[in-house]
Amino acid sequence: MTLHSIACHDRDFTQWRGGADHALIWAVLADVDDVRAAVDSARAHWADVLLPRYDRQPHITVGYGGPVPKPGATPEDEPYTHERIDADRAAVEALGLAPFEVRIGGWDTFQMVPYLRAEAPELQAVARALREDRRRPYVPHVTIGLYSVSAPLSGLAGRAAGWESPSITLPVTRLSLLRYDAADVAGPLTEVDAIDLRRPARTPRGTPSG
Repeated sequence: MTLHSIACHDRDFTQWRGGADHALIWAVLADVDDVRAAVDSARAHWADVLLPRYDRQPHITVGYGGPVPKPGATPEDEPYTHERIDADRAAVEALGLAPFEVRIGGWDTFQMVPYLRAEAPELQAVARALREDRRRPYVPHVTIGLYSVSAPLSGLAGRAAGWESPSITLPVTRLSLLRYDAADVAGPLTEVDAIDLRRPARTPRGTPSG
């Protein structure tokens, strides 16, 4: 059976967020000139099959936290409480990671999003610590955008032959806790906390309010 892309919609998924205002992820921010240029180039090459808007900074997710708790909210996913954040931070800090490098380059795709490949054993280690692989195999990546059409993935992949893939080395010195507006499927990310790989473990500063 031929796999097709899934057309996304730029709208508020109210049932999923259940009144929650924000959600949190752990990620490596890749918002640097070379990566931005690669994402922009890929977006231009596949522009006719992507939603026009994708305002999230380039990043590599290593763990999905969940919705920020809010009184009265009933999100489908488990809220990401202070206790869960502290436990996840401790699990990552227990790895004892030093600063590392991620290799970014090459085009690939999921059914909903095309992406640039990202490779580093440390990403896999952090994802395991955060149990990111509990729902599906973890594939580190930098999202290019969201598909706007349903089309055979083989045809979309075939376009990569006409696009020059970058080869980028990204130094990583911190793992960021990022917040986004739960009502905006393509909105920007805000760093609200981080684990600095250049420093010893510290006392967490707590969860931002929703």
